[in-house]
This record gives sequence, structure tokens and C-alpha cells, in this order.
Amino acid sequence: MSIVCYRHALGIDMGKGEVAVIKKNNVLMQANALTQAKYDLSRDQQRILVMCLDSIAKNNWPKDGIFRINHEEYMKVFGISEKEAREDIIRALKGFKGKELTIHETWDNVDELIIRDMVWVTSRWVGEKRGIYQIKLNSDLREFMVPLAYDHSFTVYRLGHIAKTSSKYSMRLLQSLSQFRDTGIFSIKLDVLRKRWTLPDSYQGFGLLRTRVLEPAIKDLRKLPEFSTLTMETRKESTGKVTSVIFQFTPFP
Repeated sequence: MSIVCYRHALGIDMGKGEVAVIKKNNVLMQANALTQAKYDLSRDQQRILVMCLDSIAKNNWPKDGIFRINHEEYMKVFGISEKEAREDIIRALKGFKGKELTIHETWDNVDELIIRDMVWVTSRWVGEKRGIYQIKLNSDLREFMVPLAYDHSFTVYRLGHIAKTSSKYSMRLLQSLSQFRDTGIFSIKLDVLRKRWTLPDSYQGFGLLRTRVLEPAIKDLRKLPEFSTLTMETRKESTGKVTSVIFQFTPFP
């Protein structure tokens, strides 16, 4: 969808000279480029990013670039105990060290993909006794996380939906499907999926990929009303090797 379509879908009005403000705080937006990016983050690290996106939806990107993770809010959003929330947040923040993502860009309308690598985080703060959990995201991520401020198409999904997913693969699949919510069809080559999700070599064979990654993620998402009709089909080469998968679900606004 275009940015204009997203404004309409979310009921966002922009008068002349006004800055768009998203009123529905449970609606999250991220650039399609981020949805399609290559990275390997744990479920809890993705949850931290989800909390950052929710903060952006409410208050925009912070002036100092620092996101303060409230463990009580985290606990309520993901339905876990305070102890679990603190442990998850600390583990996730520590795990961001050295983590990168890869985004593919096109420049000057030339049909050549430019590979752009960047780190997720530049600083992290943890004060367990005082309950201080802070993260400073790379400022280069701003254009991919601040809706309507840049010339990108955005993926839209709800905090309440992604909070109910149980694995990092379910989260990635939900975001990918949400990019095509208006058509209800998402097709992807397995080689591309493996690279985007940085799957280990053990998932080169489709059998293990299907039983350990795709089918559990599909089962997880079918619990959500929007994806209750979700199905997966395969496409094979003449040799019988599965090369692509097609996900289909009932389109929704």
C-alpha cells in the first residue's frame, strides 16, 4: 500500500503544515524495507523493537534517540510475570551487541540492488535494582520506523496481534503477511526466506523447514481472527524440489 492509503486506513488527517499523529496507539507501522530486511533477532529482541514502535506511534522518535523500556508495560503487553519481563528485557538488551541488519536499496532508479548494512543499537543501559532499561537505536533506522515522515511504503499491524505470537518466526511471518493484507497473498522463494530470517544450514531441506519453522508459525497465526484462514502451498521444480511457498488468507483492511 502507498503512504496515502495507510493514512486513510488509520484515519490520520494531515492539514497543511501539520505533523501526522497516530491516535490508535495499538497500530504499529514499519517500512516494507524493514519487513523484508535480513536479520537474526530473538523473540525477546523483536519484542523490544515492537515496544519501540509502539512508543513511536504514541510519541514519535525521542529527541535523544533513547527508548525507555517499561518492564511493567512489557509485562502487561506480553502477558508474562514481572520476573519474566525483567529477565527477558535484560537478556534481549545484552543480546543486541554486534547485531546487524541488511536492507536492499535502489538508487537513482537504476536496476541494481545496493546492500546496506547497519547496526541496530548504539547504546544500552541496564540498572536492575532501579528498573532502568534503556536502548538507543541507530538513528539510521529512523526512516524505517517513523511512519509518514519519509518516502517509504509501510507495513501495518497491531500490537495486540504480534504480542500473541510465541516465536521469532511467527513474528516475522505476521509482519510479512501484514504487508500484503489487502491482497491476502504472500509468495516467497525459499532461498530468499532463508536469507531474510537467517535460518541455520539445518533448514536447507524443506522437510525440516516446514515442520520446525513454517507449520508452527502458521498454527500460531491461525489463532488470530485476521489469519484464521491462513494456508500454505508449495511450488516445485521439475525435479520435485520445493523452491517457493505461497501463503493465502482472507484480505482485511
